[in-house]
Amino acid sequence: MLSQLHSSLAHIKDNLYPPVEQWDPPFCGLIPLHIDHAGQWWFCGSLIKRPALIRLFARVLKCEGERYFLVTPVEKVEITVDDVPLFITTWQRLNELPGAPIQCHSSTDDHVILDADHPLEMRFNAHAGCDIPYVNMRDNLWAKVQQNVYYQFVEELEITEGKAFLASGEYLAPFGTIE
Repeated sequence: MLSQLHSSLAHIKDNLYPPVEQWDPPFCGLIPLHIDHAGQWWFCGSLIKRPALIRLFARVLKCEGERYFLVTPVEKVEITVDDVPLFITTWQRLNELPGAPIQCHSSTDDHVILDADHPLEMRFNAHAGCDIPYVNMRDNLWAKVQQNVYYQFVEELEITEGKAFLASGEYLAPFGTIE
């Protein structure tokens, strides 16, 4: 089943995102593909170790409400996700100036600039037991900020009137209240 899905997606280039939000194929059921809290992808209980395959599947990932699907023009299969499917693993400022735009990089080679279209949001994470930042990567697909990146962001925070913000160009990402 996994190889069949892979072959139907083989034409997708690594740097392109197909218009999955426009596709509405028939639902074909749940497949035993699972993304755990650590961002690892599993199929039938076996860890998927091919980064290129994970990147390919991430390109056709779609979120509808609380459910996640891999979508092609002709089929739609549901997968399970513990929290969110993507993770912010690194970041950089686009130039040396304080408050310059921040580009975030995900575990599946997605790149976005933190801005109003790709906001950072603090959410309570039950697994961690605290608020964690998440970034909207595209079309309601969110990425959890990994712990090392979180601490790097904390070093960049600006504090105004007891509120912490992460500046990315003109965008100010709220990081919470400082007591």
